Amino acid sequence: MSASRPSIRPTWPNAAAGLALALALSPAGAADLTARTALFGTLAHPDSNDLAGDESWPSADQQSLRLMLDDVTELGDWSLHAKARRLHTDGLPVEATGPADRFRYQPIEQDWIDRGGATNATRVGYALDRAVYRWRYDDLALSVGRQPIDWGAGRFWQPLNVFGAFAPTDLDTDFKPGIDAAVLDWYPGPLSSFTLAYVLSPRDNSADDSVAMHYRRQVGTSMALALLAGRVREETVFGASLEGEIEGMGWRLEAAHHGPNEGGDDYRFWIAGVDYQLDGGTLLIAEWYDNGAGAGRTDSLAATSTSRRFASGLIPQLGRRVLGLGAERDLTPLLRGSYTLLASPLPDDDGARQPSLLHQLNLAWSLSNESDLLVSLLVASGDGLDADAAIRSEFGHIPASLTVRWRRYF
Repeated sequence: MSASRPSIRPTWPNAAAGLALALALSPAGAADLTARTALFGTLAHPDSNDLAGDESWPSADQQSLRLMLDDVTELGDWSLHAKARRLHTDGLPVEATGPADRFRYQPIEQDWIDRGGATNATRVGYALDRAVYRWRYDDLALSVGRQPIDWGAGRFWQPLNVFGAFAPTDLDTDFKPGIDAAVLDWYPGPLSSFTLAYVLSPRDNSADDSVAMHYRRQVGTSMALALLAGRVREETVFGASLEGEIEGMGWRLEAAHHGPNEGGDDYRFWIAGVDYQLDGGTLLIAEWYDNGAGAGRTDSLAATSTSRRFASGLIPQLGRRVLGLGAERDLTPLLRGSYTLLASPLPDDDGARQPSLLHQLNLAWSLSNESDLLVSLLVASGDGLDADAAIRSEFGHIPASLTVRWRRYF
């Protein structure tokens, strides 16, 4: 007798929302309908101390379609983005909820999950990722709905990006997830802008809504200053960034101070970075990361990995300090290569430094004006999981992996 197969079940059934979304996305009038499809495939090779456990060749594959409907009117513009995807994991941890979901009042999505175990599942579903209308009047603009908010000057990390940011190793960064917010933009001059954002918390969450103000202006001919103040997920946040250029070398400083909430301490998150373009076209990048809420020693990593701040994306890395190095170059007119190195030098109980490294090599081929192919190799080093499956280094628990991505716009 064969074993029974887990049934496919909806995690948030809402047929009416799906029908309304389908009707909204039907082309009408002068609205511009575009789409992006992407195929991902990942194959990993872990050892016994990696996050994937004893699986010899865990894998994951994903197929996604994004439909984008946009229109411009006399008073403003509006945008609708819907995503549909199929994700299958075999031997790798099932994808966790992202930081953007913690700033969405109500999910407009539906997933059907066929779960064969903790690390073996197939997820099929759709989600409304953006739904925003933007009114414009003179030097003012007001946007209401699900929309991305993207602040900060850093290359690898952005302390001012308090509503979620991409990780330095993310491969799919075309569209930042939308959050539910009302955003007022004021442009007092051609070189300055002021933004006030009111961001909702999930309906079934006790956290207060978030409010933040962001001001940016050009200083002189080669510098830009940005200031941030607000209250994000019940933490008071103040921050600033300064970026500029000196004799062809770009530089940036960015910092944010997070005030205490119930059961937490205040901390500072700052980065300092430089980049330089060589004569041959190679771009070199270096950035130092310091987050006071991160683990200061290897024995604190496990506790940090389960903290609320790490889950919400306010702590991008587990350790307090990380060095990021990168290089990018066009190898041929159709082939671009990039390399990223992240290094975390945490001390152990005896005070000895235990380095942990992550290497990522990417090669991207342009197949046409609308499509490309990316191959990414990721290798990490450092102490893996201990006997109790607790993390002992920043990157040592991550298995080596090879990812291939094909995407096309139409």
